[in-house]
Amino acid sequence: MRQFEGSRARAALPARGSRRLAFVVLAVLTAALVGTTRASAGPAFSQTTVVAYDNWNPCTSEPITGTGTLHFLLNENLSASGTIQHHLSTHLDGLKAVGVLSGKKYVVQDTFDDEYVFGGASEETFSIVAHYVRVGEDGTLILGDDFYEYIRSHITANDNGVVTASRFDMNPMPCQ
Repeated sequence: MRQFEGSRARAALPARGSRRLAFVVLAVLTAALVGTTRASAGPAFSQTTVVAYDNWNPCTSEPITGTGTLHFLLNENLSASGTIQHHLSTHLDGLKAVGVLSGKKYVVQDTFDDEYVFGGASEETFSIVAHYVRVGEDGTLILGDDFYEYIRSHITANDNGVVTASRFDMNPMPCQ
């Protein structure tokens, strides 16, 4: 999830506990939208902006900070029959960051994608990918100083709300 404070945007990967909260919030918002009966098709909202980025690399236990370009795209539609279509995509590109303690430089890619269709048969696909590459490897960290994490999930349910397919994938070794 991305956090925005005033006119200055801050992007941060959610902690694993807050990812669960993100799922709950999405479910509650979707349930609220299901009660709406009129058809609407809002235009896509797209924004690109330079953001300050504060996070930490769990492989080195070091906070990092930098700036990059955040691309935000949101598109939602509600049909007359009550079907909801949603797509949210954020991509943090070109992020140049510095380790607060070591002064080491990082290049970071961070993406968050969520899309779902609710109405009759339903489906949702969700993914978070974060990739931190420490520039100028010096061999001091044997277990790895680059961080690569992904979480991907997909669920499909039939007209009766019975789950017919689901999958959850997570990178088992994020430090490389």
